[in-house]
Amino acid sequence: MWEIVLWILLFIGAFFLIFFSVDVFLDNLKDLCTAYRLSAFIIGALVVGIGIDLEEFATSTIAAANGLPNLAMGNILGNSIIALTLCFALPAIFYVFKFKRVSQFYFLIIYAAFFMIVLGFFLPFGLLIAGITTLVLYTVYLIRNLKYSQEKDFEERSTAEEEELQGEEKGEKSKRKMIFLVIIGLIIIILGGELLVISAEEIIKLTGLSESFFGLVIIAFVNNVEELTLIIKAIKKRAVEVGLGGMLGKLVVNLTLIFGVSGVILVNFSLIPSLIWNAIILLVVLVIIHFIARKGSMNRKEGIILAVIFITFLILNFIWL
Repeated sequence: MWEIVLWILLFIGAFFLIFFSVDVFLDNLKDLCTAYRLSAFIIGALVVGIGIDLEEFATSTIAAANGLPNLAMGNILGNSIIALTLCFALPAIFYVFKFKRVSQFYFLIIYAAFFMIVLGFFLPFGLLIAGITTLVLYTVYLIRNLKYSQEKDFEERSTAEEEELQGEEKGEKSKRKMIFLVIIGLIIIILGGELLVISAEEIIKLTGLSESFFGLVIIAFVNNVEELTLIIKAIKKRAVEVGLGGMLGKLVVNLTLIFGVSGVILVNFSLIPSLIWNAIILLVVLVIIHFIARKGSMNRKEGIILAVIFITFLILNFIWL
């Protein structure tokens, strides 16, 4: 009894650790992008997308290495669905937010990776082939983002951002301090996420849940707590590009790097029906997010649609349980 209470307290403590460290991380990352004239979206995609996906990477690759293919693949699909539905639905219900239109490059990478994943489910040695291909896609994504990380249209930034930059001179000492705080904030977010996952696993072990459900829903949900906190605070702090870039970056990392490494380890596996219809749900969500990204804004109606898909995802997985 006391052991369960201890893990629950650790779980709650990890959430608050993430909640407060996100403020430090976002404030300083936004100022760094302004000071160095960097694209907030691309920096969010690179720094946030990779940084907050470390526990997902560990979960899927360790599961693959230990012969748990459904947990590994379920975590990748479930994590992506929850990140694009719940993490966008909640803030969109309460806030209407606008952002710069997202380059089609990101969705080309995402759709190509999704197609390879689905193909890998059905081909002999499909996961190995798809894994290698998605790792190549990740390399292309990384090189392209590094190349275009400098903000070319900096002069077109909002008046408020320009006044903020002019009103506060950023010396080299101040920039070093911001870099330090960004790194510290990200490390605390990652450590909080790891503690969240470890405590959740210990709590859930007593329930005897199935491997696929555990990967698709429980671990995937827990792994998205810091992302949900990040996107809500990014919107409130008017750093939407950082949050949006981070979420799309996370999706790319999920479908390319994490799947790629897991697929190469697994080589092949027996497909179960729940992975098929969860892949279909993910495709529907991708199309909706693509539409929103091209439009450059998100409102309550779209938030409700994503919330309904999220609830449908939960119900279907509970039924299949």
